[in-house]
Amino acid sequence: MFYVALAVIPGLLLLVFMYTRDQLHPEPKRQVFRLFILGAAIVFPAGVIERLMMGSRGFASGGIEGRLITAFFVAGMIEEFLKASIFDRTVYQSRLVRGPVDCIVYAAAVGLGFATVENVMYVTSSGLMTAIVRSVTAVPAHLMFAIIMGYWFAKAKFEGKSKWLAYVIPAATHGVYDTFALSSTVFMDLVLVAFLLFLVETSARIMARVRSARTFNRYAV
Repeated sequence: MFYVALAVIPGLLLLVFMYTRDQLHPEPKRQVFRLFILGAAIVFPAGVIERLMMGSRGFASGGIEGRLITAFFVAGMIEEFLKASIFDRTVYQSRLVRGPVDCIVYAAAVGLGFATVENVMYVTSSGLMTAIVRSVTAVPAHLMFAIIMGYWFAKAKFEGKSKWLAYVIPAATHGVYDTFALSSTVFMDLVLVAFLLFLVETSARIMARVRSARTFNRYAV
């Protein structure tokens, strides 16, 4: 239970942090929690699909090629597409979204639900050091993928941009992250830290834009 608590706490703290970003019109807590649970639920189908893909002949390769395939087409694409599908089907066309920041808070709930269950699985099997490392890497990374996803869903809803960008851009970002994370070298670890800092800066800029904007027109990217 100690390890489960260690694994769950980072995701819940980040969820509370994101929820309080919209102080003007807070999202219904029940809906945020519902999306958190839906995000948690897709860990298992994602795992099944990823295992099937990794076991297929076309994906069974090693070295740099295998790492890139795993990062972009297995983890990145499957996980982010499933998260985006939940948002698309439950939030995008609903009355829950009243402004750009709503898209980001709801996307964050989905992403953090996924990250929390995934974290429990890793931490309970690997221990304390994994809990510490993932609390400042993988769990925040899932949040930042979600912020990017919510931003592009908001761009689609309020500016008419292609909705597929909300699928593809987070998946590509996730793929870049995993490419560095799967490389067992000190240099790649340093690159990973630099990329995480870049994601933090990008996410902070996105949050500043959507919190100060009634419409998206003057914040085109």
